[in-house]
Amino acid sequence: MILMRTPRAPRALHHRNRQHGAAALIVVMVLFFLISLVAAYSSRNIIFEQRTSANQYTSTASLEAANAGLEWALGLLNGSRIDDSCTPSSSVSTASFRERYLSVDPTSGIISVSTAVRDGPQWPGCWHDRASNQWVCHCPGSGTSSIATTPSDPFAPSFRIRFIQLDEAFTVTPAPTTRPGIVAIEVNGCTSWNSECLDFKSYTKDWCRGTVCAQLALSSGVKSPPVAAITARGSVDFGGAAVTAASGETGSHGLAVVSGGTVNPTGLTTLGPPPSTGHVVENDPGLSDPLLTPERMFAASFGVWPSTYVEQPGAVKVDCSGTCDSAVVRSAVDANPGRVLVLQGDVLLDGGASIGTANDPVVLMATGNFGFSSSTDVYGLVYSRASTWATSGSGNIFGALVAEGSIGGTGGFSVGYSKEILDRARWSTGSFVLVPGSWKDFP
Repeated sequence: MILMRTPRAPRALHHRNRQHGAAALIVVMVLFFLISLVAAYSSRNIIFEQRTSANQYTSTASLEAANAGLEWALGLLNGSRIDDSCTPSSSVSTASFRERYLSVDPTSGIISVSTAVRDGPQWPGCWHDRASNQWVCHCPGSGTSSIATTPSDPFAPSFRIRFIQLDEAFTVTPAPTTRPGIVAIEVNGCTSWNSECLDFKSYTKDWCRGTVCAQLALSSGVKSPPVAAITARGSVDFGGAAVTAASGETGSHGLAVVSGGTVNPTGLTTLGPPPSTGHVVENDPGLSDPLLTPERMFAASFGVWPSTYVEQPGAVKVDCSGTCDSAVVRSAVDANPGRVLVLQGDVLLDGGASIGTANDPVVLMATGNFGFSSSTDVYGLVYSRASTWATSGSGNIFGALVAEGSIGGTGGFSVGYSKEILDRARWSTGSFVLVPGSWKDFP
């Protein structure tokens, strides 16, 4: 008898299939858990990076706004007259940016700052309008403080500026000695036009603010004023015309004419303190030195080479190729207080109101001749780069006259040396520049 058993293979196969399904489920759950951990970690990193990027963006925007304010202020200090919106103004009743916020002692060159400019509310500032891609600015004068329009956009990079006297710009004791021609500047930059953020006296850390501080120095329009009423590198010969050179002011050297060549005394009247001799110096060793080229004499007077001087931000080039008259020169002087005039060509003054004043003298550098067709008063320094300066006509120069070459021509004009006027010209004209090593971007 043969016994037959029922095969059990299908049941064993079914059992093995159930085991494989459980293992796959466990593997999938483990993988899902690992993927979830990776996703959560990645999400955390993304959020962190987003916050870091946002903080970096606002920090950079505020610091760049402060840097923009520093460059903006430096440009306006070397600019012309402006109105309360900081835009150029042709009205002589408006002041320049320099005149609004700085006061220079004419004898010592010490720059002082009023309390309103240092502690407010006379703080200039701007905010950026993204809609028009322009800066909206305000340069308050004495007694004004509010800006005309404020942004509705919560993100409007802004800056505010204040000037500080050098002896008040430091908290250390004792403070550094104040030096002539130097002032400190502080600029706050924010991501919005917010008075609390921009304020120099109170600030909470809820706002992102960047601060830039620096020292600005005046590169004078005339570094080394002359010591005589008339100075010439070459000879001086007015052709017998009645020319008067006076130098008797207190503090002056009493020199009327100093020349590197000969001086023709015919028609020349020299005035100075007693004794009557010694007012004229001929063949001065320094001026007659062959190494003293015209460019070197220019650098000795103005501190830089001619090519650098005419390109400085505080210089105004006036086209005199067709000969400039009084109106052209006076208009340029009135529109640009504190700036030096580079008269490119010949100048022939034909009367009218004075060019400059005793309190606001001018620095006039002509590449050609400088003369008079009608009597005109000029206050300041007149410098000519003509190889032979052909003078003409009658007029009055209060300050000094300097020739890079020889002086000839005719004309019954007079030159009265004034140390006070030249000192005022020295400390009130020129270009403001950043002092190397003084810049920092933290409070």
